[in-house]
Order: sequence, then structure tokens, then C-alpha cells
Amino acid sequence: MKVHFLGIGGSGASAAASLAQAQGFEITGCDLEPNNEFTTQFEKSQLLKGHSPEHLENIDILAITPAITSLDADNPELVEARNKNIPILTWQQFLGEYLAKDKFVIAVCGTHGKTTTTAMIAQILEDADLDPTVELGAIHPKWKANFRIGKSRYFVIEADEFNDNFLHLKPDITVVTTIEMDHPEYFKDLNAVSDSFEKFLIQTKQTIVANLLDPNIAEIVKDVMKKTSIHSLDFNKLETDLNLKIPGEYNISNAKAAFQVGLLLNINSQTIKQSLEKYTGVGRRFELIGDYNGATIYSDFGHHPTEIKVTMEAAREKFPNQRIILIYQPHMFSRTKFLFEEFVKVFKELEVDKTIITDIYPSREVDTGLVTSQQLVDAVSRENIIYHSPDELLPMLKHHLKNGDIVFFMGAGDSDKWARELIA
Repeated sequence: MKVHFLGIGGSGASAAASLAQAQGFEITGCDLEPNNEFTTQFEKSQLLKGHSPEHLENIDILAITPAITSLDADNPELVEARNKNIPILTWQQFLGEYLAKDKFVIAVCGTHGKTTTTAMIAQILEDADLDPTVELGAIHPKWKANFRIGKSRYFVIEADEFNDNFLHLKPDITVVTTIEMDHPEYFKDLNAVSDSFEKFLIQTKQTIVANLLDPNIAEIVKDVMKKTSIHSLDFNKLETDLNLKIPGEYNISNAKAAFQVGLLLNINSQTIKQSLEKYTGVGRRFELIGDYNGATIYSDFGHHPTEIKVTMEAAREKFPNQRIILIYQPHMFSRTKFLFEEFVKVFKELEVDKTIITDIYPSREVDTGLVTSQQLVDAVSRENIIYHSPDELLPMLKHHLKNGDIVFFMGAGDSDKWARELIA
């Protein structure tokens, strides 16, 4: 079958397309900028720039990025697919219906920690010679890709709650790391988020591995167990003596979740421990990028108040005596507005020496004047937290950075690109 991915440049869609190609599907894809770090495994002829009805010639399935239907309902490829009666699936639907079929699925969900926990589980299975297939939302340094093609029945998947995307999966094992309010462009409130997670957890075939110290997760799991015969395990009860290479208490929690999955699969506990202790991380998760004139540059995907808080706590723990500078790019107007007070609280208490907040990255939204970065800076009202436009950011940093500085570029938009431009 021929499958065309509309939005193939995304971290998830590109992984799904790569796995589909490995399973024998014929793949093409398009995006406004289709050539990026996630699409290097495709031939140039497979990647099409922009959107055109001509892209759908002899196509059997159109796999789309979920946001396209609400943001670009008149997209010429969507219109053409409807006119030709070509089946239209989100890439998550396609993955669930075609790629995960007949697999033993281990799905990792949660507001935070999905990518790291997924990668940790994948590494444990690799080290135990279980040869998993993996779909990941970041570049893994060993694979140099956001996917892994395995020959066994095991399929480790990062399961995203936005748009109820994860409801297209029926996992054998489901891991739940954290549940907080996020994606206000889709979810009305925390209750709506929790309802979505409960619907997903009910679809688990065997076992839920969860952070039951979180009262919200504990309540959801309790409700699920009343309605089903699914087993649950609290990964916090594991007694582990892990010496991780990656910093932060939150990563100890992620590792415990991965450890519990390994035990469920009857992997030797020493193999699990050794695997986790050699884990070095994935792209844009406390990622060391390089240095600029003696300043050490990191990139991190964090864009939620909790992620900023725990990552900067880990940074201060790792670098207790060095000057830490955070460059933060807020991600989406709706998130910044809805979580405004949480952002203010986190920035007021942040133990870093200087924070620079740049303009909001719109992602799939349009700026309607809902909120600005300057308003956030004004509300925090700390001398060491300033606003700076992206245009003059790098020249300013080049002038001010000192030998020994620790610099974090943080956000889910352009911040990683800026970090790499600086060291280049």
C-alpha cells in the first residue's frame, strides 16, 4: 500500500513513516520544510515541499498530523483526498491500526517524562536482546533516529494525550508517569485530561505501571481497576540503588518505571540496572550541545512550568557553583495564558542567575493578543529575569557569556536551533 504523510517533518509522524516503510509500505511525505533531523532516512524523491493535490497520485492512505483538520481544514491535499475517497487517518490512527497490529505493545504516557521513559525501556529491551521496535519523540544518539526497527514482537511507543491521540492504541503494558493540566487548546481543564487518560488506561490488556504517589493517577487507576481485570503496579515501591548518568530526581522516577517494565518482562534485574546506569539521554532532554568561548551550552525541550522547575533544579544540583543562564521560549499562546500563574510562581522561585524570556512560539496557533512574554516578565518582577526579542538574542549572548557559564536553551520551538547556531 502507498501511504502519504501530510506533515512528515514532525517527530512522531516521521517515526511512524519510517516504521511503515520498514514494514513494506511505500512512503511519501510532505511538509512546509520536509528536510530536517527526523527525515534523513528518506530519499529526496520521497519528501515533497508544501502541499499539493498532485502528491496524492496513486495513494491508498493519507496519514495526517491531527492539528491539520482544525487549523487548515481547506488544505488542498485534505480536499483532494475527500474528493477521491482516499481514507484519511491521523498518523497515530495509522500506527495503531497497521503498525502495532499483532505486536506486544508497551505504551508510555504522561504529561512529563514520556520520551525519556520510552527510551529507557527501549534500551533495557535492547540490552536484554529482545530486539524491540520503537517509536520515539526525539533523536536517540545510538540510533541517530527517532525510531528503531526490531524483529521481535515488542513495540515500545511514546503515547501522546493531545487530541486523544493515544486512544488509537490498545497496549499490553501501559506506563503512566505524570498527569497535569496541559494542552489547553484541546482540554478544557484537568478533569478533561484525567478523563482522557482513564479512557486510555481502560484499553490496557494486561498491566498498568503507574506513579501512584500522584493522587490524581492513583484515583484514575483505582477507577480503572474497578471496571476491569487489569493489574496495576506502583513503580515507586521498587527499591533501586541506581547511579544514573543523567541528573534530576524526575529521572530517578522515570528509571523506576522503566525498571518495573523490565521486571514484568522477566529481564534479569542486574541487566536492567546496568542498562539504566549507562543510559545517557536523548535529543533535547538536558542535552549537551557543545560550548561557546568556555560557556557550556545545553538544549532542553521543556515547555511546561513543572518541566522548567525540575530541569533547573537538576541543573543547579549538577552545577552548584557556576553561573546558570536560562533562555526560555514559551510554547503556544493558549498554554502560556492558561498556566500563566504557574509560570510566574516557577520563575519567581527559580535558582538560576539570569533568565531571558523570548517571544512566544505560536506552533499551531495564531497570535490574537491573548498574552505576551513581556507580560510574563512583568508579572514575575525579578531583576534577573528579562525579556529579549529573538532577533538580537545571539549577538547579546556572544557579548555577555563568560568562561564557565552554564547556558540552557529551553522550549519546544526555535530554542534548539538558536543553541546550535550559537556554537556553530
